[in-house]
Amino acid sequence: MINLWLVLSLVCMGADWVALWKARPSVNYLTKPLALVLLMVWFWSTAQPGWVTSSFLLGLFFSLAGDAFLLLPPGYFMYGLIAFLCAHLCYLAGFVIGVVALPPIFWVLAGLIGVWAWIVIRQLVAAARKNPRHRKMETPIAMYAIVISLMFLFAVWTIFRVDWPQVAATLAACGALLFYFSDLCLAYDRFVQPVRDARQMVRITYHLGQLALATGVILYTNLT
Repeated sequence: MINLWLVLSLVCMGADWVALWKARPSVNYLTKPLALVLLMVWFWSTAQPGWVTSSFLLGLFFSLAGDAFLLLPPGYFMYGLIAFLCAHLCYLAGFVIGVVALPPIFWVLAGLIGVWAWIVIRQLVAAARKNPRHRKMETPIAMYAIVISLMFLFAVWTIFRVDWPQVAATLAACGALLFYFSDLCLAYDRFVQPVRDARQMVRITYHLGQLALATGVILYTNLT
């Protein structure tokens, strides 16, 4: 499972974090998208073919598009949001594949995550409404928060599914949590109030989240 593409992706991620910390945006323009490209190649070369693999590969592609848009001036933020929304829909589709029943414990998880998502959405929408520049973002913010919360819910649900090996499910759930935290940190920093070292936290948790998600899916496809 470990090959040159993974090593190169990890090196590129590390270089991207250092460049971000040292405020070298010209380097980030290369390292940020390249890290995802290399991760995609590793994922494609390692995961077994199938619907789940295809869904997550497409999600990585949309994530790459989102990375590119977010490197551009602020006016492209909406395009980045749409790209990552598509990425989460692809991840959600990948996690839903194989679901045949939803026992009571699922609805308990859904309730807990739903309450958390409702609190987050209320805070973000209220903050956007107060700022004339962000009022048009109210609906996109709510839609995005709902989709990523659903993705997170079904990622956590893999831990309880018999068709997902425990290691693969744990990595997938942790990856979704890291991705969720990354997006939440970015949203709070942009719409609510500045967060200290937000850019570094967003980038590191984002990369680790993508890595954990990809690794979890690779293990799932290779062990089942």
